[in-house]
Amino acid sequence: VLPPGQSGEIVVTHLATRDYPFIRYRTGDVGVLGQQACACGRGLPVLSEIQGRSTDFVIAADGTVMHGLALIYVLRDIPGVASFKIVQESLDLTTVYVVPGPAFQPDDPGRIASGLRRRLGEAVVIDVKQVDVLPAEASGKFRYVVSRVAASVPAGR
Repeated sequence: VLPPGQSGEIVVTHLATRDYPFIRYRTGDVGVLGQQACACGRGLPVLSEIQGRSTDFVIAADGTVMHGLALIYVLRDIPGVASFKIVQESLDLTTVYVVPGPAFQPDDPGRIASGLRRRLGEAVVIDVKQVDVLPAEASGKFRYVVSRVAASVPAGR
């Protein structure tokens, strides 16, 4: 469990059903825990914000399928990145849209590209573009990672 105020993937466990409990079910959504405890009196944390969908799966140049969180962690480790969206255009091209924060450094685009290449393949072109704002999807949710490749790869690969 992350500290209050920090965004992370929403994972739930539902034990109230006797036949089929959900244990650590990954919803695919990203949210933020609030500071206050649940008003029900149990003292459990509550969600203060749901930020949207977390990610797609991506495919590295060598065919390895990985969860988009593997790419998200690269950008979350750079303090100057206020927000971002990673779009895997093809196996050899990934575009990263970055909204820079006050601590953004001139070498951050290079650090982003290096970190993503380590995961996707050293020959992959990483195009880092600085933008002022990232639009949400038509649904109103936000996706941190979108793969145009994963959708076109046959099942079982």
